[in-house]
Amino acid sequence: MSFAPRLLPTLLLAVPLLGCATALPPPPDPTSPTTSAAPLEIAGDAPSPPQAHTKQIAADDCSAATAPLPAPFLGPAPPGLAAWYRFEETDGPVLDSSGHGHHGTATSSGLVRGAPGRVGRGLSFSGGHVRVPASPGLDFTTAATIELWVRITPELDKPLTVGSTVSRGTGDSDDNVTMQACCGGIQLIFSRASTGTTNVGSDCGVLPVCAWTHVAYVNDGRTLALYINGALTNTYKGGFLGPLRSDLFIGRREQGIFPFAGTMDEILWWREARSQPQICGDAGGRWSDGRCLLRP
Repeated sequence: MSFAPRLLPTLLLAVPLLGCATALPPPPDPTSPTTSAAPLEIAGDAPSPPQAHTKQIAADDCSAATAPLPAPFLGPAPPGLAAWYRFEETDGPVLDSSGHGHHGTATSSGLVRGAPGRVGRGLSFSGGHVRVPASPGLDFTTAATIELWVRITPELDKPLTVGSTVSRGTGDSDDNVTMQACCGGIQLIFSRASTGTTNVGSDCGVLPVCAWTHVAYVNDGRTLALYINGALTNTYKGGFLGPLRSDLFIGRREQGIFPFAGTMDEILWWREARSQPQICGDAGGRWSDGRCLLRP
């Protein structure tokens, strides 16, 4: 498996000015005699390159509607789903549709509620955020999956502009989980203050400006995997799971930095490792012959 050399860089708080100028270390090569990493065992056929399955929209019209997809689930939420933010509300609390009561509070400005989403309505960010109180029910103990639909504005296609999609913790030598966009790419970081950190990112430019992209990260305790539109895109070492004291922030970091610019929809916060066919289904796609076929 090979990846393009221009990877989304490490964007930790300790080096905010370096931003997209510093590349991530490449994933370990299980065929190399110099590595001690165990071979990655990933079921299914070799992953295909990420593809934009949504219609490209003009860069100056990131609020345009697209043909909506059906909801990923009908009836009660599946076991393992800790929180589900659909953003269907136009005012009041941001509801958790999983049934676990992890509702959020939206800021009074910097948000457009009821914006066109990928599945019904979405939430558009321009400086605002949503805050969900910390709870053990949102902690990742043995495994984690985070999924969402995202549509970035031209601002997050720039190389030194970072926008946080979801995060718990500051990213400053604490226990944290944070997903963020930069240079048209996406990155997820898992950190434990006492043991270290791991992260995996995409190439820059895989998130088309003003078009919807489905992003999913899976951490099964051993491997951290990134899926773009249902296709396996990158992997690195997993783990670094555990309880977190911090609230869940959607649209920025806890300390008020890295505001997200764009629209999000259907955030799924799982306390389990989802399979690739399951992720494909969550994105409204059909799994066939080792590939995820998304609707246009």
